Amino acid sequence: MVAPINAFAYKNPEMNKLLFKKIINAIAKTRPAWLPGVLVSMMLFTYALIANMSLSYMGNTSKGVMDVILANYKLLITISFIKILAAYIVIGIVISSAVYLVLLYLFGEKFSVKALATVNVVITFLLFFLQFCKHCIQYPQLYSDTFYNKNAAFHSFQELLTNNVSPGFFTFIQVLFLLGFAGVLLLHILKKAVSRFPLLFRTLQFELSPGMRRRGIVISVFSLLIIIIFFLPGGQSNIQEKPNIIILAADALRPDHFSGFGYNRPTTPAIDRLISNGTSIDGVYTTVPRTFPSWVSILTSQYPQNHGIGHMFPRWESRQGKRVTLAQVLSGEGYHTSLFGDFAADIFPRIDLGFDKVHAPTFNARIMIQQAILKNHLFLIPFLTGKTGRILFPCIKEYAEFADPAIVTGNIINEIDDKVRTKEPFFITAFYSVTHFPYPGPHPYYNRFTSKSYNGPYKYSKQRVVSLDAQSEEDTSTSAEDIEHVRALYDGCVLAFDDAVDSVVRHLNAKGILDNTIILITSDHGENLYENDYGMGHGEHLRGAYSLKVPCIFHGPGVPGNRRISCISSTIDIAPTICHLTDTPIPDDFHGISLMPGIVNESSKITKDHKSVKRISAYTETGIWFDNRSHHFFQKQRIMYPEITGIATIDLQNNHEIVITPYYDRLVEIAKHRSIIYDHYKLIYIPTTTGIEYELYNLNSDNPDLDISASSPRIVAYMKSRLFNFLRKSGRYEIINEYVYPLQQ
Repeated sequence: MVAPINAFAYKNPEMNKLLFKKIINAIAKTRPAWLPGVLVSMMLFTYALIANMSLSYMGNTSKGVMDVILANYKLLITISFIKILAAYIVIGIVISSAVYLVLLYLFGEKFSVKALATVNVVITFLLFFLQFCKHCIQYPQLYSDTFYNKNAAFHSFQELLTNNVSPGFFTFIQVLFLLGFAGVLLLHILKKAVSRFPLLFRTLQFELSPGMRRRGIVISVFSLLIIIIFFLPGGQSNIQEKPNIIILAADALRPDHFSGFGYNRPTTPAIDRLISNGTSIDGVYTTVPRTFPSWVSILTSQYPQNHGIGHMFPRWESRQGKRVTLAQVLSGEGYHTSLFGDFAADIFPRIDLGFDKVHAPTFNARIMIQQAILKNHLFLIPFLTGKTGRILFPCIKEYAEFADPAIVTGNIINEIDDKVRTKEPFFITAFYSVTHFPYPGPHPYYNRFTSKSYNGPYKYSKQRVVSLDAQSEEDTSTSAEDIEHVRALYDGCVLAFDDAVDSVVRHLNAKGILDNTIILITSDHGENLYENDYGMGHGEHLRGAYSLKVPCIFHGPGVPGNRRISCISSTIDIAPTICHLTDTPIPDDFHGISLMPGIVNESSKITKDHKSVKRISAYTETGIWFDNRSHHFFQKQRIMYPEITGIATIDLQNNHEIVITPYYDRLVEIAKHRSIIYDHYKLIYIPTTTGIEYELYNLNSDNPDLDISASSPRIVAYMKSRLFNFLRKSGRYEIINEYVYPLQQ
């Protein structure tokens, strides 16, 4: 009968009018429940538009970029605003409806409908505000621009929260409200049920005899045993011939900030245990102190000139090249390969590196716009960082200020459980972003090593602001107190990563597979933290070792315990080492060599597939300079090209990705600083418009940061020859008057 009635109602105008009238009446009758939520939502949405409207990205903005965005993405911007407003309203209605139900049952006979609605508005707003306060303590970095830096009152209030209150306090208040709502709802349901089925409830009111109780207990225990035997997971033994592999990496991770390597803060207690029971390799250098090219080098065991990715914004054509990767090799050996990461792992969806599964956010112009719009809504974001919110608003996963290691760790643990169940050997690569600027350690990590009395501009985070439209004063006014605070923030993030490592290791142990799992702790590059004149961040220059060296700690089957190896090596050696440890043939396409079982130097050879391979110690190069207006030394020692908005474009044909235009691709390559490290010497090649400059450093001297090129011309000449020979052998460059030119492809 349902279908005919619906069809008749559809065709009969009078029935349609009646049905519509009933719907309107039903909505009107429930208005005291939902209207307060709508009003509060509209108020908060309007406040965000008035107080925080901006399309800046990670503290950076440009008029030219804004013009391009407004010209090409009007529809996306409109849809984003509608989606955000809808989210506000839905959340507001849910909250106010729950509040109304509680108020109605507690005070319905004492107050008028109007009074209840007024109280509902106030309580709904307070519940929004409580969630904001809780989130402001959990992730204060998300609110630096939209709240903390707005005025002195907001500044003091956020400090009061983060210095003195735990998120658990607000969680307790929320739980109390939920319990009250659940109790009222249950009473309401029972009352309705009793009034509708009185006979049924009278029938159920009987007492069990002692014999019936005993039989019930026996049946319950027997049923529980059946569930345990047949439905719960069995033993955790994971019988397989090959060991599992997990790479646990964090962006911009410095080994000299590990307590296990002598650092003065207890930053890495879990990693220290891996150091004690495994093998640590000192002197491992990144190929490029930028994430994208560095990871491609790690997983292909090739330098950038071979795999073709030299900076953060490669064009689609560059990313399509065929590459033999560690994931492909291990997949061929029966491993299930997967990758997990947060915002800095956005490179992996943009290039196929052979993983069976990639669980990481992506970055493109559309995501950037959605992020910039959403970030202004400080009362909505606190409801969106959970799993459901991240599904509805995926752009939130790409926030640099929201890099909670617990999310990545949860994904890893789920993957481990799945592979234990299927008894497949697994290769998991995990890439955490918490140690990347702005050093967004969540609660309690941002308070772990910092002074609560500090109330300077970097209280919760330190962004690397790119100077696009005006001369940047960044770092010129940075005080010693600021620098110490930034380093303490970074150390808190290192501890957050260490706790993530601890969670993964404990889970492996609980599953009984720790002894059959190779664990590698490493990074894509290091980080400068105001040492000497090196500034903060990574990728702009090759001086010092802080942004170039990465940790390399192996633990597991086949790895010697309590061993520390000192040698000059490269991250291209990581993949061959993993192949070596798993008894997997090393492909000819891998240009690195295994770092096991001993020290590797220039005279070392390793045979792979009947081929003798000789290597240089290490080579590294810069990526792209994002700006050209800062006052740092490297801006005076380089070939100039426009800042990032001047050399980049949006590839509308390929997922709206931001890429370098072909016009500037060659110039970016020519302008790179390059470095070769051999034995204990490091040479830096610096092309400028007036000629090539060289810097030479003796890494074994008392002052390894002292340029000795002027006093060591013979060593400079020798190192130059090694550098140029290495670059020529790649078949990609020609050397003209000592300038390195990429050959036309």
